[in-house]
Formats: sequence, C-alpha cells, structure tokens
Amino acid sequence: MKEVLTSFTSAGTPFAMLPPHGGAPAPTLLLFAWSGEETLTTEPYNRIGDLLYARGWNVVSLDLPCHGADGRAGEPAQLAGWAARCAAGDDIVATFRQRVNDVVADRVAAGMADPARIAAAGTSRGGFLAFHAAAGNPLIGAVAAFAPVTDLLVLSEFAGQEQNPLALRLALANAVEMLADRAAWIAIGDADTRVGTDKAVAFARALVAAGRARNVARDVTLRVLPVPGHCSLPEWHDEAAAWLVQAGAPDARDEAQRR
Repeated sequence: MKEVLTSFTSAGTPFAMLPPHGGAPAPTLLLFAWSGEETLTTEPYNRIGDLLYARGWNVVSLDLPCHGADGRAGEPAQLAGWAARCAAGDDIVATFRQRVNDVVADRVAAGMADPARIAAAGTSRGGFLAFHAAAGNPLIGAVAAFAPVTDLLVLSEFAGQEQNPLALRLALANAVEMLADRAAWIAIGDADTRVGTDKAVAFARALVAAGRARNVARDVTLRVLPVPGHCSLPEWHDEAAAWLVQAGAPDARDEAQRR
C-alpha cells in the first residue's frame, strides 16, 4: 500500500504528501481532486503525481473545500457544500488560496520545494482550484488540468445562483490576467456537459490572448478529445506529466545528472 504522510505547517494548516525525497529542494507538484489523502491514493486522480514522484518530484495535496477535514457539521458535502457556502457569501477560493500559500511557504522553508519549480494539477473541481491556487501564488509556474471546472455556474449544484456575485466572480475567466505568465495544459472531452467544454476552450483562448497582450511567451496547450462525458483518462496524465517536466520544471533526475 502506498505511504501517504499527514503534516501541518507552523500555522496549523494540514496537508498530505508522498514521503519527500531527501537532498536538495525538489520540483514540487500540488495535486487537487478530493481530500488530500484520497487525491494521492485514488486512480486516476493520483496518476500524474505518481509519475512525477517517480522522477524525483515531491507531491503534496490539500483537502478541497467541503472535502475531508474541511467539511463542516450540518453542511452538505463536496460540490453541494461549495454551492451552500457560496450562497452564504463564503469565498471558498480565497480561503483555499490562503491554505495553499501557507503549505507552499512551509515546503520552501523546509528545503523540500524548489521555489523556482512548483506546479499544480487537478481533475475537474481540482483543476478549477489548481488554476485559482496559481492565480494566488506567483511561485506556481505551471498548471495541468483534466476536464476542469472553469465556471461554477455550469455545475448543476449551482442552479439558481446565476445572479450570485460571488459565484460569478469565481469564474476562471476573471483570473486570466493573474495567470497570463503561467504555463497551462488542459484536456477535456468534446462533449463534457458536466463542466462545459466550450467554457474550457474559451478560458484557454483567453489565457493565450492575455499572454500575447503582455508579450509573455508561456505554453498554453489545449486538448479537446472525442471521449464520452466527463472523464480524466490515464493517457492525459501521462502526457501532462511529460509536459510539466518540460514546461513547468526541469526533470529532477536530469538536474542530478548535471550536478
């Protein structure tokens, strides 16, 4: 059975991680899908993390809002909990960014994460938060997302909140300017009605336009593939892992050979 460790920052923020590689600070992946432990142990969500870990990366995860220890008594779980919190004016993204930033700072201070080689990845809701985490932390230089949510209002759980200012503001389209200098890799099915293929395509195009407007040459890769429904396929993880090694950070084993 895979070993997953639980730790806490000095500020008390909990996080899960694969046993860290020793030696010099390593490229580090922040991986999001469910709770931290579930994300690191459940296929296919953990595949990109396992692939990069085998190449010398450290891999860290956090509980998403309303998942794992972040759940609150009396509230719905998971995406229904997101909808309930947003309806109450609770900014789930701002709170999550604070936790991510605390963990990133902790890993850098501990000498485990190379601050020049930090990336984020996630599936569906995890992809949504991977992009938001990068928008809130300039150390996260690249994001890989599998069938990502890009607009909460596409989700069935958010029916009736079409005029909610918070739900509208949290659309990834509103984070494009903060992401213009980051590398991005997105894969999604060509008829994903769960999260909205067209929304993901529009978001990727907006990233490209924002980068060009700022004369920033960062790779934005979009894969729209003929697959049924809402899914995250193993081969997507394989391709994204190879892309992250090239676009997001040098391969840790290659770095060791150069020393």
